[in-house]
Amino acid sequence: MNAECRLRSAEFKYKIEHSEIRIPKSAFERGGSVIEIDFKKGDGLIPVIIQDAFTHEVLMLGYMNRESWEKTLETKRATFWSRSRGKLWAKGETSGHVQEVKEIYLDCDGDTLLVKVNQTGGAACHTGFRSCFHHRHEKGEWKIEGERIFDPKEVYGE
Repeated sequence: MNAECRLRSAEFKYKIEHSEIRIPKSAFERGGSVIEIDFKKGDGLIPVIIQDAFTHEVLMLGYMNRESWEKTLETKRATFWSRSRGKLWAKGETSGHVQEVKEIYLDCDGDTLLVKVNQTGGAACHTGFRSCFHHRHEKGEWKIEGERIFDPKEVYGE
């Protein structure tokens, strides 16, 4: 990496680490119209794309309901609704690999969020990879891309 890239990288990192987190409320005024998250479309759940705020790598997809949305705003850490367990779960509550929220964007239909995070611990995926999107389709087959950062058995048990 050349000196200019290192400088820009350091400046960007400084801006994220030393600035206020830009998190909108559930509803706010803009141009006379109210913009809200539409929790009704997906039976109370909305998809949430999690992206690394620095590298822009897509890390995972989760789901939020109103309660997990409010918890995320309160704690500034990504909290989701677990469809399989039927309860809230804060990302990293077991592994320690939390997602510190830096920015949140709402799509044009109001039913999907993009959350930019600082991923601590290096891995977002419960299988030990940095991203949940580590399977790449190539020439008719799936290949694993990237390296496993941690062993799930050591973190979660069997």
